[in-house]
Amino acid sequence: MSTTAPHPHPVYVIGIDGGGTGTRARLTSAGGRVLGYGEAGPSALSHGVPAAWVQVQLAMSRACTAAGLPELQSADCALGLGLSGANVRAQAESFTQAAQAYASLVLDSDAYTALLGAHGGKPGVIVAAGTGSIGEALHADGRRIEVGGWGFPAGDEGSGAWLGLRAMRHAQQAADGEELHALSRGSCGWARRARRASRRSRTSLRSSTSAKRASASWRPTKVLDSSPR
Repeated sequence: MSTTAPHPHPVYVIGIDGGGTGTRARLTSAGGRVLGYGEAGPSALSHGVPAAWVQVQLAMSRACTAAGLPELQSADCALGLGLSGANVRAQAESFTQAAQAYASLVLDSDAYTALLGAHGGKPGVIVAAGTGSIGEALHADGRRIEVGGWGFPAGDEGSGAWLGLRAMRHAQQAADGEELHALSRGSCGWARRARRASRRSRTSLRSSTSAKRASASWRPTKVLDSSPR
């Protein structure tokens, strides 16, 4: 966990949840009254500290807009962030060093903040699977255990990225005629249908193009009226 020295009496408290897909900000008064929400793009620290700050600040700005407030002074804000990649000390330190002079700043991983939220700050366990995947446990004596979260493609088993890659691999192997289990036979059928649809689309396009060319080259022929007058 990374923190900066607190300043007395923040006016606003901002909570940030940031991962590989998006960033969410909740703006509250110092007393806990929710004022507004904002969203932005990915702020996982693996994307780079400058890029993460851009998205965090954009999400905060949108939360201010939703609350009908002007841009806030950083010295008036206490900021708590759960960001993917904050469990890597070098990334966390770089992020906090790049921070403005907030009233206070606390940074931890998005897995740990999810655990705190799910169990109300009490001991418990969570497994989170989104863009990536990670497991986190908090013991009654304060010990923390973290499993996974190594990043795609080496880790993140069960995540959206991991599942998508395996699904494509199965579909390609099935389309090549490899003997796979029953699930892959469905993928094989999907792959064959996709290929047939692609061929039909190309054939239809060629036919349409030929017809257009024939139509473009047609010219009306003058017909002589040979009937008696």
